[in-house]
Amino acid sequence: MQVLSILKERNISFTIYRDRDSIPYYSVFYTDYFYFVEEVRDRDDVLVIYDPDDSCRALERSILATRFKEEYNELVIGIDPGRKPYIVVLGDEEILEHGIVSFNQIDEFINRCIKCYPHRKAVVRVGGGYNGWKIILEIRDKLGIPIEVVDEEETTPKSKRVDDPVFLNKAFEKLSRYRNKDAYAALKIALRKGIEVS
Repeated sequence: MQVLSILKERNISFTIYRDRDSIPYYSVFYTDYFYFVEEVRDRDDVLVIYDPDDSCRALERSILATRFKEEYNELVIGIDPGRKPYIVVLGDEEILEHGIVSFNQIDEFINRCIKCYPHRKAVVRVGGGYNGWKIILEIRDKLGIPIEVVDEEETTPKSKRVDDPVFLNKAFEKLSRYRNKDAYAALKIALRKGIEVS
């Protein structure tokens, strides 16, 4: 059920397996059940990804395969600090996931993202406002990827602008049903180049 939820959230078209002949031509077939692998073994047009450990990385490889990719060129993790840090994860500017993460779990969340999403390079961008430097100092020595501090000016929309169709361009479509202004701020921070913290 968790896999189906992720696929729906990411707008991936899928069908539930019934038999080998019901699989559409040139599909990606993701399963954790070896019997199904044996059943579809002779379908040369189907890419089979067998994942007995239910790993997030294998699922992401399957999603990437539907887009004819093996990895993201760039994984960007944008953090809107504040009392309740909000994180947006982008793979080649596509929103992969987002949400509020408690302060003491930020490094664990980022490490999971690094492990789950295949990528060539990665960067964490943190807004320089309230709690920003505290977050940077907390995660700096725990992560093996660059961290940038980003100017937060005009990243958080005024409440009346959140639903404004002029304000919501294509990059923000996935967030359009959310009323949390911090989601928009985290996305803008992720998309804005910062200064690398050494």
